[in-house]
Amino acid sequence: RGINTMRTWKNFAASLAAAMAFAAHAGDGYSCKAEAQTCLNEMTAKLKGRGWVGIEMDEDEKTKALKVTRVVEDSPAKAAGLQAGDTLVALNGVKFGDENQTELKKVKETMVSGATVTYTVNRSGKEVLVAVKLGELPPAVLHQWIGQHMMEHHAKAQMAAKTEMDKAKK
Repeated sequence: RGINTMRTWKNFAASLAAAMAFAAHAGDGYSCKAEAQTCLNEMTAKLKGRGWVGIEMDEDEKTKALKVTRVVEDSPAKAAGLQAGDTLVALNGVKFGDENQTELKKVKETMVSGATVTYTVNRSGKEVLVAVKLGELPPAVLHQWIGQHMMEHHAKAQMAAKTEMDKAKK
């Protein structure tokens, strides 16, 4: 039982890091326009059935490359052979980068549990194709993504509303 609890906490920590990475890619200055309960309901419905890879990554500020910093144990990424240190080059043939955001968004919308996606990765200077069969999004990850969104975007909205109210009082 203690091992399962430890594994759960490790997965939770990995999920939190993934959630923060997800939130960082949501875009600076974004603020959710929906009221909190509506947003919660919509996000839950949207993310249900979404595929899960199981990696943590950092973006190189200069090159915008996405480097895998950790592969979660017992994840689809681990089963497929993704490794910490891999640099993600493309997803289903669409290169990562600002110029391909629309195409990447379309690809990401097809990433449902059970689907297989192919990452092109740079591993030690060589491009390698890694096919990943997406898993079901673990509840802890779902909760962290939603929680992170709620904390970041709805807190911004509340602060903006308070600022407007303060201005109106003056």
